[in-house]
Order: sequence, then structure tokens, then C-alpha cells
Amino acid sequence: MAEYVTITIDGKEIKAEKGIPLTHAARAAGIEIPTFCDHPKLEPIGACRMCLVEIETPRGVQLTTACTTPVTDGLIVHYNSPRAREAREATLEFILINHPLDCPICDKGGECILQDQAMEHGPGVSHFIEEKLHKDKHHPISDLILLDQERCVVCWRCIRYLEEWEDKPQLGLYHRGGETVIDTHPDHQVTAKTSGNIIDICPVGALTNRVARFRFRPWRLTYVPSVCLHCSQGCNLRIDVRTNEVRRIVARENPAVNDQWICDKGRFAQGFFHHQDRLRQPMIRENGELRPATWDEALRRVVERLAYWAQERPEAVGAVGSSKASNEANYLLQKFFRLMVDTNNIDHRFGGDVQADPRGLSSIEEVQRADLFLLVGIHLAEEHPVLALFFKRAVTRDGARVVVVHPRRTEDAAYGVHLPALPGTEAVVLNGLMALLVQYDRFQRQIQRMAGGRDLLAGLEAFSPEAVAALSGVEPEALREAAARLAEAERPLVLYGPDVVRGREAEAGAAALANLELLLGRDRVAYLGPDANSQGARDMGVLPDYLPGHAPVTDADARERLRRLWGSEVPEEPGLTYTQMLQAAADGSLKALYVMGADPASEGDWAAAALEKLDFLVVQDVFPTETARLADVVLPATTYAETDGTFTNMERRVQRAPRAFRPYAEARPDWEILTELARRWPVREAGETQRGKRRKGKRARRSPQERWTYERPQDVLREIARAVPQYRGLDWEALGDQGVQWSVEGLGATTRFREVAPPRGASDSEFPFRLAVDRLLYDHGILIRTTPQFRRLLAEPVARLNPDDMARLGVRDGDQVRIASPYGQVVLSARADVTVRPGVVALAYSLPGAPAERLMGPAGPGISVSIQKGG
Repeated sequence: MAEYVTITIDGKEIKAEKGIPLTHAARAAGIEIPTFCDHPKLEPIGACRMCLVEIETPRGVQLTTACTTPVTDGLIVHYNSPRAREAREATLEFILINHPLDCPICDKGGECILQDQAMEHGPGVSHFIEEKLHKDKHHPISDLILLDQERCVVCWRCIRYLEEWEDKPQLGLYHRGGETVIDTHPDHQVTAKTSGNIIDICPVGALTNRVARFRFRPWRLTYVPSVCLHCSQGCNLRIDVRTNEVRRIVARENPAVNDQWICDKGRFAQGFFHHQDRLRQPMIRENGELRPATWDEALRRVVERLAYWAQERPEAVGAVGSSKASNEANYLLQKFFRLMVDTNNIDHRFGGDVQADPRGLSSIEEVQRADLFLLVGIHLAEEHPVLALFFKRAVTRDGARVVVVHPRRTEDAAYGVHLPALPGTEAVVLNGLMALLVQYDRFQRQIQRMAGGRDLLAGLEAFSPEAVAALSGVEPEALREAAARLAEAERPLVLYGPDVVRGREAEAGAAALANLELLLGRDRVAYLGPDANSQGARDMGVLPDYLPGHAPVTDADARERLRRLWGSEVPEEPGLTYTQMLQAAADGSLKALYVMGADPASEGDWAAAALEKLDFLVVQDVFPTETARLADVVLPATTYAETDGTFTNMERRVQRAPRAFRPYAEARPDWEILTELARRWPVREAGETQRGKRRKGKRARRSPQERWTYERPQDVLREIARAVPQYRGLDWEALGDQGVQWSVEGLGATTRFREVAPPRGASDSEFPFRLAVDRLLYDHGILIRTTPQFRRLLAEPVARLNPDDMARLGVRDGDQVRIASPYGQVVLSARADVTVRPGVVALAYSLPGAPAERLMGPAGPGISVSIQKGG
């Protein structure tokens, strides 16, 4: 508990927390001591000298910097004394000696701390008449940030942020005296993935956003609070708009989610909002070509064709939602297809194919409290850069320990023990760790209390360190060290990504993680989805085997609850997953597919070929994707910033994303398109469809258009609060600007150990390498490549190999290699990479031509490949 003491400022006694900086205590009491270098999220250093005050000491009254003075009981401070005022005035005059008179054109004008303090504390008249010292005004420190060295007041905020939060000292001070400048180190640029935060915390206009530079005046902007769309953390940001155009994006503080930081992708990747390649109007296919159409034409065609297949064979119709679309859009998509079409063939990418725990992370703040991290098949620095800041702070400041299970030595792995498991053997390594953990008394007692404990012990006998080494390539001593660290931890946190519980080893991975949580304690294991609404899409029931609220489709009570709300029966047979729908399209059993905000054709040739076999394909999207080019009807949708909506992040926090600007051209919001389709849908009685004829004794199924009366997204959210038990009581106003986290209490907890999957060998003489696929922040996805400033930063389309493997193959850096799997082959340049373990070739998702996706095919991650020199 914090201890409070009494201090005196200008004769006024105030209570303050002991040990905090004097500037913070004064601010809490309504006294604003001016500063430049001081920042509540950075360690105080007293660099700018602007916060000078007098304090009484045993040696008399002394001038000192308030930001570096900790509060102690009885401290007496003179803030408004003549000497203190003169000192601050002199400091400000000194700062202004060489500061340029750029205010009329400076992006910081109107938001500048120097402007404010010059007005309040400045001398009014300068004693300096000589010519100002000139420095570089357009100094690039990265492809995204420009530094104006003349405007810089050398406060060190940018240097300290990169050192204290990113753990990347990529800026420094050069020269001396009035010629001092901040600069990058020789032959290096700033590469930190959250570097744009130094623009926000810069007190002047020295650091500028190369995407937004000279495109706004702050006082003429409309500020719209929103959330980031690029990963599942749901970082809070602000979209600044003028004349119906996004001019810049800045961070918005939410202590529970992102503190006050955002990543560079969330800040700078704004080109997609107004890109010229966006879909402008509906299109329909005639004579093999897509042509422009009216909304009435397009919607009529969709209803006619979907209604035909819904009547003939509803099980031959499917829908693909999106983990980047809002809760409202996803909810209406699954409702439309379950009610109108009578099918549970509803899923999204990384949905039903991923055996993920629906609870997500207990809280993002838990990352800052953990004393050990076990990261399995996930790379925080690339996939969740702001979460990585909290991870690094926990490690570097609080001494948290780290164990990483990943085929590459990632940036995260540099902080601890690296277990370089072959892709697809993560479950083997986890079982090996548990086989060592159960030898400790505390875990023995835990096993004895839980059902299935004896079976767990029997199953783990096959996972000795030597057996794990033979299967996964992880050395026995490294496994033992990792297990010892895990056993010593009091607040361990296990984080895993989708590829650990997807593909042929999905069941084994999910069982191992569930068992590990029973050993370590509830909420100690968490799934981190890849996209902004990965959690929300699951909550909304965009899954083939789960209804809204995570109830199985086979749950009669849940179906009855929805029937009363929706006014019609809900199908009870589980549907097809995302991958299974593509396979069904390929074999001809799936005839019609509705795709919203997804691009399955980009999965590779196998997926595109499957889509071409469909009788009817509808695409509802923002851009003319590869899937859209194959469609029979294309419906132009808005971006998330052109309509109100909600998104649910990795810790189950439901957050608002209000509309920031008007829809582009003829584009319409997803929820509005689906509502209009439902209103146009023909009313049919049960028994008219082939499936209905098999439902003897069922109530009549009538399409309840009268219940599709939504006029705005808030109406949909109100229905979601009735359909999804976890969202009960939520509405637009209740969410506020900080969001609301839903409770896991209704989901129930596993109380029995799951069966341990027997170890499976990884050797394959025809395909001797394993494919590792990374998720990179700067991929070639359409949301980032539409911003020109990212072009030089996008991931290289190369195959990364361990140098020893390259030597054995006779391959040199830059040589072409042919990589083949049972599902396809690609030709790429080889790149030597010591972070890749031997026996593995590393690619990335969303590269040009989708080489990783083409190799994986429908099998997913963990597949084996062959590599040959030459194209």
C-alpha cells in the first residue's frame, strides 16, 4: 500500500505519495510545474532544467529540478519565488536562442509545449541578436519519421523511450554545447516497431510523421476515438479527420489495454482508407466478365442464387466471415446464414480450424505482473508489438524469466531459454516439460487432486528429455533448464499462437496446453489470436460448431434461446470449417459461398482452383482481392472507420470504433448490406427445402424479416447483448471510451486432464525439411502495402535457411531454391539466417504470391518440404 506524506508548495500543504517525483505530486494538486524532459511514462533525468524550483534544505534554500526530486515528508518547495521564476525564464530564453520561427508551418503548432510555456513563462524579449545556429531540418531517422534538428530541445524523451520501453538504444546525442543534436548511430536507422510513439511524446515539432507531414493544422481536425485493426490487442488510437479524409493517427491512452502506445503499423498504415484501388460500386459477372451494377441489381442477384441453393441443398451453401470485421457485421452474417439459408457452414480464417481456448488472456495487465513467460509458437515483437513492450519491461525491469518454444531464435528468445522445436512438435515439447514438472512435489499434489491425473502420468512417461530431443530437436539440458524455471515461477504466463493448435497436430497441442493450465493454475495459459476481432468473431458464433456465446450448435437449450429471440429454428448439425469449405468447393459438394472481408483465393493455387468450381460466389470487401476477381457478385464494403462498430480484443474487452468519415463512393457498411439482403429474402415455410422435409415434427421455419429492423449498428449491438450471454447489459453508451471486459464465469473450466497424444515421428525421406511460417508486422497485406512509406520496409520474399543447411545443399546467399510440399512448390531466393534452426526453412505469411500458404495447402502448419538448388 502506498505511503502518503505531507509537503508544502508555496505555503500550501498537500498530501502526496512518498517517493514520486515532485512534478507529479504538484500536478495532482493542481500546480503545473513546466517541463520538457519529464514524462509520466519515462524515468526522470532533469535534462531540460525547465522545472527549476527552490527547496529548503539543511544547507539553505537551493535551486533544483523538480522532476528528479522525490517527495519526502516535510519537503518545503518554493515554486513562485522570484529566484525560481527567473531561473525558469532564463532556461526558456536559452532554449529559444536557436529555435527556428517555424510555428506557422510546424505540425506541432497548437499542440506545442514550447509555445505554451513561452506564453506562460517566457521573458517576452530576447537578448540574443546574432544569427541562429542552423542544423539539418529534414533528417530521416527512418522511412517513417523525419527529424528537424533545429526544433529539437534535447529533452531526451525519444532516446529514453527507445531505451526504456523498446530496449533498443537506437538514438543518441552527438556534438556538444549549442551544436548538440540527436541522431541515429552511424549506418543505422531506427527500426523499433513502435518508433512512432516518440512523435507523440516529443514536446515540440522536432519529430514528424512522414505519412501525415504538412497535411493538417491540429485545431482544424476532428478527433475520433477508435481502436487499431492490425492485431488482437485492440490498442486505442485517435483518428484525426478533416474534410472527410484521415489526416493522421495518434495513440490514445487506455491503461488497461495499450497504456499510451501504438505500433508503427497502427499509426502509419492509413493509405487503405482512401486508396484509389478501393471498390467503388457493385459488380456482377456477365459473359465471363465483371461489370458495374446498381445495388438493386447486385442484391437481387445474390438473393436469387442463394435462395435457390438454400431451397435445394442448404448444406451446399457456406459463408466466410472475418476476424477483421466488427462484431455487428459478424453477428448478422452468422444469423443470416443460420436462419435464412439453414446452414452452419459458417467460419472465418483461423476460426474452426484452430482449437483455441475461447477465454483469451485474463488481462493484458497480467503480462506486466508475470514472473515467467512461456511463449509457444508466437513472436510478440512481430505479432503484438505493444504487448511486447510490456513483456520487455517485465523482463528488464522486474526480472521476469523467459522460455521460448519456436523454430527460430526470435527477438523474444534473446531474453531467456530458447527451445528450437521443429514446427509441428510443440506439443511434444510441452509434454516433455510436463513430464519434468510432475516430478516436483507441488505438481504431484496438483495431479492427485484432479481427475485423470493417473492417465496423465502414464501418458507423460513416453516424453523423457531424450525422447523429446529425438522428436523435436530440443536438447535435453535446455528442456531441463526450462522446466526448472517454470517450476520456480509463482506467476507464470503461457502465451501461444494459432499455429500451435492448427493443422495435423492441433488436437495434441490443445490437449497439452489444457493439461499445462491445470498444472500451473487457472488463467495461466492464454491464446492470442492474430487479428483485431479474432475474439469477437468467436463470440459472435462465426464458427461451424458454436453458436453466439460459445454454446455448441448441438446444445438444445442454446438453440431454443436463439429461436425465441430470432423467431425461427436454428440448424443443429455442425457445419464445415473454413478449410473444409474450400475442400468441399474443390470436390463439388459446396455450390455457393458468401465471403465477407476475407480472401481465401490468396491461400494459394489450390484454394483459387476450389473457388473457381463454385456455382455462385459472392464477395463483400473493401478492395478487389484475388477472391473478388473470381466472384459472380462483388459488393463494395466500407472500412471500419466509415461506420460505427465494436471489436473485442485478446482480453475479451469490447471496445467502440465510431465512424470517422463518410463512406467512400457507393460503398456500404457490412451490417447494412446483410440487413438489406435479409429484408429481400423470400419467406418460406419449413418443408419447402430438402432439409426441411427431413425435419419431421419441427416448428415451421419462417424467415423473420420483420425482426431485421436495424437502422444503425447500435441496434445490432443491443440484440447481441441478448443473444450472447457474456455481452448481457452492454450497449454503445455503456462501453464508453475505454471498453468493457466480459467475464469468463459462464464458460466453465476444465477440471479433468486430457488424454496425452502419443509422440509421433517427424522424419520424412522425401520431404526432409520442416516449414516454419512467421507472422510479420510488415507483411504484404493490403492494409499496409497501400501506404507508400512502407514499401522499403515490407518483408523480403525469401526463404530463410540455417547456414549449415545451405552449405549441405550447396546453396549460397541469393541463389534460387525450389521448395516443394505435397500441395505445391515455389521458387524463392535463399537467405542465410542463423536464427533459423537446422532442418527448417522459414517463410512468412502474406508474401507476394503466398509461397507459405501454397506449400501448406489445406494441411496447415507443421508440414514437411523438400529443397533443391535452382529454379
